[in-house]
Amino acid sequence: MSEHATLPILKTLTIPMVGADDSGTPPWEQLRELYKIDPHLSAAAALMSASVLPYLAGDTGAVLAVAAILAVQLLMRFVADRRFRRRSADAAFKPWLDGFIIISIFSGIAWGASLAILYLGASPEAQVVVLAVGCGIVQSAAARAYMAPASTALVILIMIGIVNAAALSEGNWLMLPICLAYVAFQANYMRRLIGLEQSRFAAEQRTSTLLDRLAESNDKLRQANEQLMRHATTDGLTGLANRRSFDADLDTAMAEANRTGEPLSLLLIDIDHFKRFNDTHGHLAGDECLRRVGQFLVDECNHLPCHPARYGGEEFAIILPGAMRPEAEAFAMHLLEQASRLDLTEIAAQATPITLSIGIATARTHEHNRTLLDHADQGLYAAKQAGRNCVRSREMAAPIGTPA
Repeated sequence: MSEHATLPILKTLTIPMVGADDSGTPPWEQLRELYKIDPHLSAAAALMSASVLPYLAGDTGAVLAVAAILAVQLLMRFVADRRFRRRSADAAFKPWLDGFIIISIFSGIAWGASLAILYLGASPEAQVVVLAVGCGIVQSAAARAYMAPASTALVILIMIGIVNAAALSEGNWLMLPICLAYVAFQANYMRRLIGLEQSRFAAEQRTSTLLDRLAESNDKLRQANEQLMRHATTDGLTGLANRRSFDADLDTAMAEANRTGEPLSLLLIDIDHFKRFNDTHGHLAGDECLRRVGQFLVDECNHLPCHPARYGGEEFAIILPGAMRPEAEAFAMHLLEQASRLDLTEIAAQATPITLSIGIATARTHEHNRTLLDHADQGLYAAKQAGRNCVRSREMAAPIGTPA
């Protein structure tokens, strides 16, 4: 496996952990597991159980020595675990990593010394029990090797070395090849365990990368859909809502008005003599005129719960939720007055102030939106027939007025 495809197996004691991600984030969770005291309580219990036979045989000194060593070792692990849990949020990773290495080495020495003390001078039956307990502790440590391979290997070598030295001191040379074979077995076991962990972590990394790419693709797709939706509902020239969006908004506003009984008014707005303006000053100036009027309507509607739309050509529409007839009439008159002040000389030097014709309609209870639209259209037609630059509804016999 390449280094990029797998977890880095860190081969030095100063950095003994496997599992840091590609960004270099310290594996605090793994270190938290390694600081836990639980496995050491189990190891202490196993060693004390191995002390039963020596104790029954009268070797209380060895048992007391082992108990003292384990008590110191457990106290050290308890203090280290407690301090680790209470570390500050901005604590540096390396000092805690170095601290773990130190207490791991001490634990290996404590376990090896305890096993050696119980082994020396014990009966063959007691020695078998001691060796069995030692093998169990070694196996337990090896099972966690994927988190800290280098320090785990050192702890195992320390334990086996101390026990082997004790056996050799009694002339048991057979222990040497047995220990060498056992070390080789554990090394192979740890290698395979670390390899499996590497494969699992690499698979998680690939899955995470694929999920990130999928999330990125989904985000881009969402943005593209939003952009398509904006294009589908926005007039390309003025940036206002287009006819399709207006029809949908009118359906929604009418349904809400029928549900709540609130009033609803509609303005249809036409730029007077726009064709003449277009023919006189050119289509580019005409397009800019439409943009200026569209922005003017946006600015005037900015403080109201409504949004203008381009109805078609030089016609615009404004839905006024909650507006009664008098309010709609007053707003329409305000638009007439403000529109006459638009300065178009930047786009057409000889341009005269533009004027608007506005038709208004207010919905009756449970009226269809097409009826409201038809009434506003009739009002707009009436305003044009009355000479333009005025506001009218279908019911009005004369214009509401002209701007001051």
